[in-house]
Amino acid sequence: MLTILVLALMAVLLAGGRQPARAESNAAAEVTGPPLLNGPVFNDPFVSSGTQGVPSPQQSAVMDQLIRLIKATQPGGEINLAMHEFKPGQRSSDVVFALIDAHNRGVKVKVILDGQEDGDNDVVFLDLSRYLYTDESADSWVVNCEYPDPGQIARGCIAKNYLHSKFAVFSKVRVDGVDHPAVVFQTSSNLSDWYLYNSYNDAYTFTVTPGTPDAAAYDGYRKYFRDLQLNRHGSVNPGYFWATPEGTKHRALFYPRERESGDPVYNILDLVKCSYQDADGVRRQTDVRMALTGFQKSREAIARKLLELRGQGCWIDIVFLEQPDSVPVQDRQIDGTIRSILNSHSGNPDYPYIQTTPCRIPAAGTNGVVPHTKLMMLDGFYHDDIVPRVYTGSANFYTMENSDDSTLRIMGRDTHSEYLFWFYKLRRACAAAN
Repeated sequence: MLTILVLALMAVLLAGGRQPARAESNAAAEVTGPPLLNGPVFNDPFVSSGTQGVPSPQQSAVMDQLIRLIKATQPGGEINLAMHEFKPGQRSSDVVFALIDAHNRGVKVKVILDGQEDGDNDVVFLDLSRYLYTDESADSWVVNCEYPDPGQIARGCIAKNYLHSKFAVFSKVRVDGVDHPAVVFQTSSNLSDWYLYNSYNDAYTFTVTPGTPDAAAYDGYRKYFRDLQLNRHGSVNPGYFWATPEGTKHRALFYPRERESGDPVYNILDLVKCSYQDADGVRRQTDVRMALTGFQKSREAIARKLLELRGQGCWIDIVFLEQPDSVPVQDRQIDGTIRSILNSHSGNPDYPYIQTTPCRIPAAGTNGVVPHTKLMMLDGFYHDDIVPRVYTGSANFYTMENSDDSTLRIMGRDTHSEYLFWFYKLRRACAAAN
């Protein structure tokens, strides 16, 4: 990878110029308009623009939201971006241009990328480093987790194996003439063409008022970004995990976490009660829905808890990424052990099975379209209330100590309803294809 990096750097220097060249199609499809605040956006890979090389607004919805936030960041503000995969593409390159433009107008732009052993991030890293620098004492910089030499080691900034985070934090965003001093963008999407045309993703953007209890989530993301930056200079810390306080609309959970410390997702599900009375005294069931990219046997306790909850009368509904038949079941992102548990009888004849929907939708010229979201939704009784919850972010159900990841929890019926509408749309498309 180091050789690739050096050769690419030489090519960039020889090419000269002030910015990476913009593709003509990208320039014609410049992103305009204000970002959406305090709500989710979802992409739809099947809604085509009709023009080769130009994504539709539905396909690029998540990346367009990020670009709009970057463009709305005011001089003197700061952007912190952490991203697992960031490659040139038909909209991801526009993210690069937006970051450079922000730096040029006086925004402090700080970017942390995963080292990507296959070199996938090298081109963007080099493009950004020409303008943002790699000296962390500068106002703007770009670094990766593998310090000091990405060619010699492979690690996350904090976790054992890799940085998998996908979030951005903004300190000074202006939308429709109103300044917002604390904004977080959390997504399941990386930045390359695959996330336009071959996968379903979501992003949630929220603002907070500094000094209020909900500001803890924003402050948490700022601290996590700083910890990612600093910890790359030291040893990995698989026991790093922490979370912002309960009792607020937004709560953030930050990984890695040692397996022996317990599973936060299991702990959440363990506080679910399947039967409850609503505010009108009507007996209802709790619904648990998930749309997942990866679920491996290191997180078997989650699968067993889901089956247990089904037997207790909860509605459990799971959509998951399906890989081609050529991939052995035991090697798939939803492995054989988890499939066996999720497809087992709960032991209760009244509530026998979990509803599962494997998803790979055929698409001409590709290996199919799949869900890449990492979504869990609760609607019913949880702990001591019946407020619906959405959990989204970058974290798959993989070994927790291996990756730097963040999960965002949002409370509220309105947000849950928006995600539920999208979940039903995704599930219908997946079911029709299978």
